[in-house]
Amino acid sequence: MKKKLVHILIAFWCIGYCHAEQVDALKVKLQNSTSDTARVKLLAKLGFEYAFIHLDSSRRYCELAVQLADEITFNRGKADALNNLAISYDVEGNHEVAITYFLMALDIYDELGAKDGQARIYNNCGMVYQSLGDTAKSLEFHKRSLQIEKELGDSLGIAYSMTQVAALHLMVKDYEHALPLYLSALSILQSENDIQGLAYAHWGLGELYMETGPSNLAYSHAKEAFSFFENEENKKGMSETSLIIGKTYFNENQLVEAEEYLLMALTLSQELGTQNVTLECLLNLTEVHKALGNYESALGFQEEYSRLRIEIRKSEMTSNIKEIESKYNFERQQQEIALLNKENAHQTTVRNIIICVLVAIAILLLWLYWVYLSKAKTMEVLADKNEEIMRKNEIIEKEKQNALIAAKAKADFLSVMSHEIRTPMNVVLGSIHLLLEDRPKPHQIETLNMLKFSAENLLTLLNDILDLNKLETGKLKLESTAFDINMLLKGIQDGFGEEAKKKGIDLKLDVSKDVPHQLVGDPGRLSQVLNNLLSNSIKFTDSGYVKLRVEALKKGKKKTSLKFVVEDTGIGIEPEKQSVIFDKFIQVDSATTRKQSGTGLGLSITKHILKLFGSDMKLKSTPGKGSRFSFKLKFQTELIPIIDCS
Repeated sequence: MKKKLVHILIAFWCIGYCHAEQVDALKVKLQNSTSDTARVKLLAKLGFEYAFIHLDSSRRYCELAVQLADEITFNRGKADALNNLAISYDVEGNHEVAITYFLMALDIYDELGAKDGQARIYNNCGMVYQSLGDTAKSLEFHKRSLQIEKELGDSLGIAYSMTQVAALHLMVKDYEHALPLYLSALSILQSENDIQGLAYAHWGLGELYMETGPSNLAYSHAKEAFSFFENEENKKGMSETSLIIGKTYFNENQLVEAEEYLLMALTLSQELGTQNVTLECLLNLTEVHKALGNYESALGFQEEYSRLRIEIRKSEMTSNIKEIESKYNFERQQQEIALLNKENAHQTTVRNIIICVLVAIAILLLWLYWVYLSKAKTMEVLADKNEEIMRKNEIIEKEKQNALIAAKAKADFLSVMSHEIRTPMNVVLGSIHLLLEDRPKPHQIETLNMLKFSAENLLTLLNDILDLNKLETGKLKLESTAFDINMLLKGIQDGFGEEAKKKGIDLKLDVSKDVPHQLVGDPGRLSQVLNNLLSNSIKFTDSGYVKLRVEALKKGKKKTSLKFVVEDTGIGIEPEKQSVIFDKFIQVDSATTRKQSGTGLGLSITKHILKLFGSDMKLKSTPGKGSRFSFKLKFQTELIPIIDCS
């Protein structure tokens, strides 16, 4: 229904009203006109008038107007003619071609700064996009048109634009925005006493209130619109408003009145051939007669509805075919016009064209010869390049293999050397321990302690290098054994308790009550991760506390997910260094390294182990306030039995 409303409004919005009797008067004026500017305007107007009578004539007049406007450089007249040419294609249903011409006209109006023309084009484009079913884009163009009309202060233009924008909101059932626009438009149209505009505003309000209520307002506005249309002998408007009144009566269960108005709408729509309105009348009459208990009549209306619906679908298919034919004819016409223009130009300069053709042929032959030589040279260069690339690829492949061999050799060397050095280091540590227990002299104790400290650090470094090497080469595998998480955490706390006590800081352990006691996983690697994190936190915390917190995230019958958090009140980490501290041999700064010692491998190893667990580390740190490391791990809560199949 709204689609019909907008197409009715286009006839008012554009250059003038379309009345067949005006055509003869315009033709007389055209014959008597001596001004080229006036002739352009008259040709454009004739094109508009014929758009609703005879499309071929409409386009012929518009094209003549465009041609004459180009000759005399009358851009405003050209834009008006292009606008009317677009309307002829829109009336035909060839919307894509219509949009093309509308936008060509808009470019000219933009250059001229002609706001009235801009408003007209935005409005017309909005109608075309509505026909294409793109309500959002249609609404966008109509709002632009309304904005320009407000800038121009054109009361009627504002009112008609408001009516169209309101109609679009009504189409998508946006009644909240549609109602104030209709009421504002109605107020303006009443002050201007514009009968046609009032009819459309009342029409829209009647349909809006039919959907939202109250029904008395729907009757009032629809009947007011019907009265206007009846006075103007506008049978389309009478048919549409009768349908609204009939549907409103049906919604209120006033079936007799509903039947009366629906039959009136049906008669008018059949007389006019407006099939969509007829279709809706038949559907509503079917429902009315069902409610009245007239099932035989209801069946008759239903059968007529089904027959007409099939006929409309066939008609739509035919229209689509015609639209495709129209697009093809349009493109062919453009090609023919271009060809005719070229032929006309050739006829006036035949001799020059022959000379140009001969010169062009000579240039073409020279160019083809040059292309041949260039191609031959290019092929030769490409062949050389290809050979060079192949040689480089061979070198790269060899270097890659050498690098892989070197990497493997390095990994094997580190593994062997770590094992070989670790054995004598254990002997050294054992010997130092025995010496310390053998009642050494006081001046020897300090030396032995220094020696023990250095040996332990060296052993730690060897262990870290060995672990990192296993992780990087994929030789380290996770175990799956049952363990008591509380005992493991308590043991870790006790292990660091003395070190924390010496530094005067609190070492806290917070385990949530919903954490299961018995888990299945790799307790050794979990301990290694927590030991590295706690060791770092204690090392870089001089006051306050270090806390290890464990909580359950998801707890099932066979699996559970735990979150581990290590936080401290230490020196913190600068933001720019937080992304690199998990790399190998990276420390927060060199001063800290000298003061606290360390290899910079602990966090790198921690990261690799968590990757084996399928997890990663999260870090939040504020310099001077402390750091917070956290990660999540999944564990089984019961050991999966191993079945011996032998």
